[in-house]
Amino acid sequence: MVTYEELRVATGNFNQENLIGSGGFGFVYKGYLIEGIEVAVKVLDVQIRGSWKSFLAECEALRSVRHRNLVKLITSCSSLDFKNMEFLALVYEYLSNGSLEDWINGKRKNADGDALNVVERLNVAIDVACGLDYLHHDCEVPVVHCDLKPSNILLDTDMTAKIGDFGLAKLLMERTMSTQHSLSSTNFLKGSIGYIPPEYGFGQKPSTAGDAYSFGVMLLELFTGKSPTHERFTGDQNLIRWVQSSFPHNMTEVIDSQMLDLMHYLPNEDPRTIPELERNCLISILEVGLSCSCALPDARISLREALYKLETARQTLFGLGHVESVRH
Repeated sequence: MVTYEELRVATGNFNQENLIGSGGFGFVYKGYLIEGIEVAVKVLDVQIRGSWKSFLAECEALRSVRHRNLVKLITSCSSLDFKNMEFLALVYEYLSNGSLEDWINGKRKNADGDALNVVERLNVAIDVACGLDYLHHDCEVPVVHCDLKPSNILLDTDMTAKIGDFGLAKLLMERTMSTQHSLSSTNFLKGSIGYIPPEYGFGQKPSTAGDAYSFGVMLLELFTGKSPTHERFTGDQNLIRWVQSSFPHNMTEVIDSQMLDLMHYLPNEDPRTIPELERNCLISILEVGLSCSCALPDARISLREALYKLETARQTLFGLGHVESVRH
């Protein structure tokens, strides 16, 4: 563990100039540990109900997991501050390219001013699917994230995507081959509006199928540029139904227009036309998003299947001259 004093020094006394994020949990500061390691320090608001539970959940979930697509938890701090008040903080690796939410919203762009192209978005989607597949299938005790959304996906210098914020994460015990039970007995709704699977609203425990739903919504958002809480989605209309209504023949009605523009290489080209290979790839991607976000948990595909389908879709693009954008 690191001390309060070390974190105070690392962040310049929690200087506002080093503030890089905030939310219901508290604040995130950029800092440097004594060894010169660049870090992100999440200081939890201990006045908020559940802050201790969130702190412990994150420590427990990340204690024994290691994967290139998970944000690395370096250390933590449970101490008293200079006012002798309780102080809780989590120290992560610092990721310089911000959150996926910033890229979708246009707050961040490539050096040439362009938004993310189709291959860059697909790389991100595959990275996230890799991280979730590891949590669900390759950990000794399966881990469910419970709060997957673009603001919790962070990007490093090389645009490798990493899943962060495990404050709602749950460890699962497999009682039978087909049924998973959460170690938690809490019944409050977990997740963020728009990304929460319907069954959680009826009191069902967190599950890998729940994460699949959130991933499906996030995937549709990544390729349409529309958040599930966008103002156009009122009444019975939502992001999933909106994509379904245009899939597959009228895809250009829902695909992010900035990404579409990057697919047209000829002047005066009809914006409604997409090169065939890219069109087939987009159909496969949206199909994965829709298959993950089915209303019924049993109807959803697993993250392992989603990952396989997305990697296959990326292979489709290798012949398009995008090789420089594709990570091997």
